Amino acid sequence: MGERTREPGSNPIQKIGSYCDEIHAEVVEDLHIGEYGYKYRMVEGRVMPPYITPGRYTLSRHIATRRGDICYTSFPKSGSTWLANVIYLITHRGETPADRTLRSCLNWVESSWTYPRSVQELDAQPSPRIFKSHMPWDMALGGNPAGNPCKYLYIARNPKDVAVSYFHFESDKQWSGNYNGPWEHWLRMFMEGRVQRGDWFDHVLSWWAFRDAENMLFLHYEDLNRDFRGELNRIAQFLGYSLTQKEHALITHKASFDYMREDRFTNHQEITDLETFFRKGKIGSWRELFTPDQSEAFDRLCAERIAGSGLEFDFG
Repeated sequence: MGERTREPGSNPIQKIGSYCDEIHAEVVEDLHIGEYGYKYRMVEGRVMPPYITPGRYTLSRHIATRRGDICYTSFPKSGSTWLANVIYLITHRGETPADRTLRSCLNWVESSWTYPRSVQELDAQPSPRIFKSHMPWDMALGGNPAGNPCKYLYIARNPKDVAVSYFHFESDKQWSGNYNGPWEHWLRMFMEGRVQRGDWFDHVLSWWAFRDAENMLFLHYEDLNRDFRGELNRIAQFLGYSLTQKEHALITHKASFDYMREDRFTNHQEITDLETFFRKGKIGSWRELFTPDQSEAFDRLCAERIAGSGLEFDFG
């Protein structure tokens, strides 16, 4: 369904090496090593990956966004790559280039790893520029989201599935110090807000509080999973696109989990250590690791932290 388009002047797909402190950390002395080797740096009081460097973070905060720009953000392992693909497909009418990858078409300004961009490169890009971020509201790309013309989309996933997926993602990786802690340790860090990107509750609630802003769309991973057609229409409308029936069918096909896992445009095979990026993508996979006692303790924490916010999740 649909042929790939080749973008003039684009480069062949190249392999991107592993994260390396000496290349990507900028200030190695700022890095911390926690239990089980867990590596991180602190940025404005939040635990962050080593590749979120002072220089890149400053650039992300001061980048001048323009009308037509799109920034999608989330806590890690919440469906942001899925959302990125949907956004790209909407803005390109379902077509993807044969000689590039999804990541190479995006701008992750806060990161020094995987396709960092200079100010000149960002300024030279035509609209719509698509930005990736994993920052809370007060650390968002472009400064205050309410004060610039960029459109922001935030996707949230139930925190139990996030915790399990993030555990697999962070274990034995260069950027996490080859963290080798057991699930019990990871879950405790997650519940205490000591994993990279900080406190999940603070992160999600910071964007939820501004869900009614004109340039803001708040999405749930579970809604996208259960009602893709409805959520696709909602996202397209927010971005100002009207899809034909053919485009809708093409995007639905190319945004399916199985297609993305096998497609070289989306499967991250060009990035060392991300070759197994896609695991299952199912709702309720938290049951693989949570014990009954852990589940009850987590439920109590959720009730305490989310109480009165109106935010709800489908745990499968």
